[in-house]
Amino acid sequence: MKGLMSAVLHNFGLKVISLALAVGFWLAVARDPVAEVAVEVPIEFRNVPDNLNISSATVPRAQIWMRGPERAIHKLATSDVHAELDLSGAGPGRRTFELDAGRVRHPHELEVVQIVPSDLTVTMERTPATLRNGVPSNSQ
Repeated sequence: MKGLMSAVLHNFGLKVISLALAVGFWLAVARDPVAEVAVEVPIEFRNVPDNLNISSATVPRAQIWMRGPERAIHKLATSDVHAELDLSGAGPGRRTFELDAGRVRHPHELEVVQIVPSDLTVTMERTPATLRNGVPSNSQ
């Protein structure tokens, strides 16, 4: 019994401070409620092959639902979220891309909950003429 009492009382002040810090950190994290928000952003196309064009009259947009601490949601700006499609290796014709969390750049403290639409169909067409030294040329 004496060994147990000496183990409890050994560095007792440090133990009390550690316990107080742990409770304080837990309260600080536990009081921050979780919130969700939807952000609508344009879909950015990366690595479009030089000989292809995207045939679309409008810039496609995605609605991205984000979840995280309420303080981070309040700080969130539309410019902090980017939906990207990598078109390297794409050929002419229609191709459907899945829009998932891996294609969204966002603040690390938030998570992507949902993306609407969940997939995007892109039609790629060959460029009719490429410019060489400012002069159109039909050779590709």
